[in-house]
Amino acid sequence: MQIYDILPDLSKIKALPGSNRSLLLSSGRPVLVIFWSVSCSSCSNFLKQLAEVPEIKSKRVVPILIHIYLDREQVSLSEIKNKLNQLHFDAVSLDDIDDRLAALFQFRYVPALYLFDKQERLRFKQSGKSSTNLIEQRLKRLLNEK
Repeated sequence: MQIYDILPDLSKIKALPGSNRSLLLSSGRPVLVIFWSVSCSSCSNFLKQLAEVPEIKSKRVVPILIHIYLDREQVSLSEIKNKLNQLHFDAVSLDDIDDRLAALFQFRYVPALYLFDKQERLRFKQSGKSSTNLIEQRLKRLLNEK
């Protein structure tokens, strides 16, 4: 995906147990798409930090967590659900079991993050470990745009 590409339709992607799909219905807010994997320890740490970002915690941004499978790993849905429960992240949680979204978004490393504005245009992306400070700054800037 390139900057200003439009957010793909995610409504047909399989939701994980406990997913808050109702967040998808609330348009007019920025969308934060995060690719992660159960077997990625840096993903878990990153998601814990993101869950505490005020703009995400207050629901000013719609978070979408997309679980991917690294190297054709065999992970059960209960393992994914347990990890999500540990993270305490209220988000839309999807399962990219067939790698359709991974191919569409074209990232190299997890965690991978994509920030879409209120018009669902891609405004920021990053792959690999990172600090949440940069993401917080981007979110604040996006939320303050007219």
